[in-house]
Amino acid sequence: MRSLKLYFLNEFLGDISNIGIEGMWITAEITPSKNIVKFNDFFAAIIEEENDFEETNYNEEWLDDNNWYIMDDENTRKGIYIPAVYPDGKINWRWR
Repeated sequence: MRSLKLYFLNEFLGDISNIGIEGMWITAEITPSKNIVKFNDFFAAIIEEENDFEETNYNEEWLDDNNWYIMDDENTRKGIYIPAVYPDGKINWRWR
């Protein structure tokens, strides 16, 4: 499998490895870059099932699926829906 990288707009958020497929979902591990820190609360709110997610608490750009993508080692970009990034280094996403 090619190496993959998570991006928000032009911001590199981490390297993705150990990729698997579960139905429509891609599961993997992410080695975060320092750029991901500002998204930690956002990702925590997305993955918390008991949470009443308030969109108004977050940057509009973060909520736009068009701003999230995966890039492979050939610099091919493929759009994803907002990923679920977990504190234990797991990441899940679906292709757009």
